[in-house]
Amino acid sequence: MGRYGVFGSACDPITIGHLVTMEMVIDRRKLDGMILVPSSIKRRDKGRNLTSNEHRLNMARLATADNPRIQVNPIEMEAEGWETYTYETMKKLKQEYPNDELLFVMGADNLQSIVNWHKGYELIETNRFIVMGREGYDMADIIAKDSFLIKNEHRFDCLSKGVNIETSSTLIRSRIKDGLSVRYLVPQPALEYALEHELYK
Repeated sequence: MGRYGVFGSACDPITIGHLVTMEMVIDRRKLDGMILVPSSIKRRDKGRNLTSNEHRLNMARLATADNPRIQVNPIEMEAEGWETYTYETMKKLKQEYPNDELLFVMGADNLQSIVNWHKGYELIETNRFIVMGREGYDMADIIAKDSFLIKNEHRFDCLSKGVNIETSSTLIRSRIKDGLSVRYLVPQPALEYALEHELYK
């Protein structure tokens, strides 16, 4: 039986911040690996038009190709629109990895709103979470202010980051658009792919 983190992200584009976070969680929580789940273009909660599933999946695969500990899983991209929520994704991943323990990795910024996610209460009651600290968010305080989170506190493993690599995909897209360098912010193979396909022009 293995222990794997599940890391969901739009990956538009995948950044060095995503990779560093996944590596750190694997090491600090002695996981066997990380399942990277790029968001589906059908997700309504992403709030903007994502680059096509195919391009984002290709960039994620290129960026992680040299790391056997990270596997890219297109489960959400292949789902029907109504099935693209975290609750459904985790349910299906558990069927795909029946003998493994899966831990959903999330940022502290999402801790405040998780009860309001699609089937938020069921999601919390049926899963375990690794919460990554973020500047300006007191994880213990957020939990202490919500009775449902308090009741399920044992499900949340709060991990202060230790190193702060906040590389915003929004900033990266605008820099590419304006012809500025994003070298070292985006893994080189993914960056070359994005430039070759003129994804953010």
